[in-house]
Amino acid sequence: MSGERRLREGLGGVPVWRSDKGVHRPTGPWTPTVHSFLHHLETIGFDGAPRVVGTDEAGREILTFVEGDVLGAGSARQPGQPTPWPAWARTEECLVATGRLLRRFHDAAASFVLPNRAVWRRYEVAALGTGEAVCHGDIGPHNTVYRSGLPVAFIDWDTLRPNDPIVEFGTAAWKYVPLGDDVYFDTSDFPTRPAVPRRLALSARAYGVHDRKTVRWALHQAKQRSVDTLRYFSITPAEGTAELRRVAAELEWLDRTVDDLVAELD
Repeated sequence: MSGERRLREGLGGVPVWRSDKGVHRPTGPWTPTVHSFLHHLETIGFDGAPRVVGTDEAGREILTFVEGDVLGAGSARQPGQPTPWPAWARTEECLVATGRLLRRFHDAAASFVLPNRAVWRRYEVAALGTGEAVCHGDIGPHNTVYRSGLPVAFIDWDTLRPNDPIVEFGTAAWKYVPLGDDVYFDTSDFPTRPAVPRRLALSARAYGVHDRKTVRWALHQAKQRSVDTLRYFSITPAEGTAELRRVAAELEWLDRTVDDLVAELD
């Protein structure tokens, strides 16, 4: 289509274009569910997500473009490697604002009523389980838009899914605090290892959880459940084995350090 330009792809490799109408993205059987959810967020007044504009003549969805910076957009970063962390993204102010934005999103999502035939891109379940709500499904700095050093919106909603919101908070903690061993931080943009227990406590309190038991459970569950998505990717057996070993190593690190990590919570 004339007037379009190709945008840098995210980590999922989905081709994206931009025109004066907005962002054009491929659709799938899950798109009506995603659009129903985004319409709900708009209706309820949550401003941290793009709006649905419609579809174009090629059948692609059109969403509003959210101006700002996305960490790692278009990079070749591999799982387990640190996100690019410019100085403004490492601030406690940015971390706290992210926790608050995630809380506002989960509060807005809680009142969403699933359509009769909800379809998910990566999951077969048809209904919400006990304690579950519709969650983003791929939360992290790579799917967050920042302006003036603060988060303003989450993007790339194709992988939204039923989940326990506190588990998605656990995923967010791994990504935004972030959590990792010394080797992880040695290869990151952090000049020295940050005060991770303090940052975890700030993130948790901004989100609205304060007790160690809940946060400890969320961190474990988020990492354990992360392997569920492997079956939705075209990877070789060797790549799958490597990913399982990476997750196992992170869980072993978590088991060794979790008491220290949650020490600044109640």
